[in-house]
Amino acid sequence: QTSATGNVISWNLGPLGIHAAQPYIAQAMRKKAAIVMLQEIRIPRGSKFRVQRDFRRKYPEYECYIAAGSDVDLVADTDGDQVPSDGYNDGRAHITVVTFLHKRVFRPKALVVNWHKPREKKALEHMAY
Repeated sequence: QTSATGNVISWNLGPLGIHAAQPYIAQAMRKKAAIVMLQEIRIPRGSKFRVQRDFRRKYPEYECYIAAGSDVDLVADTDGDQVPSDGYNDGRAHITVVTFLHKRVFRPKALVVNWHKPREKKALEHMAY
């Protein structure tokens, strides 16, 4: 049963690597909320689409969107979530926001809109620190 009555989960998980975040992601998804937004999940640079595809397979009742921020150095991180080099990882990662929208609530598909223009990026940089 979907909680389609306006339920939203917003959870800042990190920064936490994708592997260490999996139990928390599963916990949030079990709630069957209409919207699940998970902030500060680190994914290896170059693996955004693969991670998104994996989420769509794991949670087929949801549409998944991933917004990636700036690179961070995995070597400097201390949560033990060092992702081995697998052709997608060069020792750097993106801090991301992962948004899940329940397909029963958001039909046929949601519209993705960037809320800032590239020239405004400099003015918004203070929000990333």
